[in-house]
Amino acid sequence: MDESLNPDTSGRRRKRLQERADDMAKSGRLTHEEAERLRSAGEPGEFDEVIRSIRLRHAGARLGAAVEDGSVTREEADGFLDRLRKGEHSAALRAQVRKLRPRSRTPARPRDDDNEGDTSSA
Repeated sequence: MDESLNPDTSGRRRKRLQERADDMAKSGRLTHEEAERLRSAGEPGEFDEVIRSIRLRHAGARLGAAVEDGSVTREEADGFLDRLRKGEHSAALRAQVRKLRPRSRTPARPRDDDNEGDTSSA
């Protein structure tokens, strides 16, 4: 069974995503351009293409970090991205990409006390 995109990207889910696009942009989950494209997507196919491009950007960031920290090879990352570009977005593929997310290597927000807790010289 092809699970390229969630079957509910039309209807209620689509409307909800379009209504929340600005909030998602403010939180950093979407770029402002992606939010605009999402809101203005008229046809279901156009909406699905916007969703696919957003998923690709998110996966690309995760996979790039995973390549950097050695969790996957560049070839493996390219394979995941190729599958996503072709429209595959099964729960299994999402789980594989999600588990490659690097463990928190840096704090989410910069700390004022950058040098506190530094034990590298200990």
